Amino acid sequence: MRGRLAVAIAIAVAALAGIVAILGYVSTRGSGSGRVPFTTTTQASPPFSEFDEGRVALGSRCLRVLIAVSENQRVQGLRNVTSLGPYEGMLFAFPSDTSARFTMASTPLPLDIIWFAADGSPVDAARMNPCPNGTDATCPTYAAKRRYRYALERIAPSSGGGRLGPCVS
Repeated sequence: MRGRLAVAIAIAVAALAGIVAILGYVSTRGSGSGRVPFTTTTQASPPFSEFDEGRVALGSRCLRVLIAVSENQRVQGLRNVTSLGPYEGMLFAFPSDTSARFTMASTPLPLDIIWFAADGSPVDAARMNPCPNGTDATCPTYAAKRRYRYALERIAPSSGGGRLGPCVS
């Protein structure tokens, strides 16, 4: 009887450990949060405190950018923003390759967007026109020609492209 009880307890403990491991995996993978492995981040300055900031290289240029990693941050993006202040753009990071579309609803500034693969190679680019009084349903959408992992929006025309990656000091 003791042997069976010990086996049953061992199976229950293993099952519980498995459930905890699965829940941990689902909570991090299912959260919709992306990450940017080639930069360190800190909290952005007001009025962008809900975002992080980091430095990323675009070709040979090092850019200070806002970083949108959560689903809510990616949806908010640069809506209602009239000035980026000290930032040169916003980097949208997705948890896996995606074909998500962008809209300029409630966005008063024209933006250039470059989509990048997980390895930082450019996938596609577009100029997005303001749609300050529109909604997601009424404004045009913009999509890359193929799946991507990161998207970089900038107010200034994207001078020179290149790979997205770490800044080299």
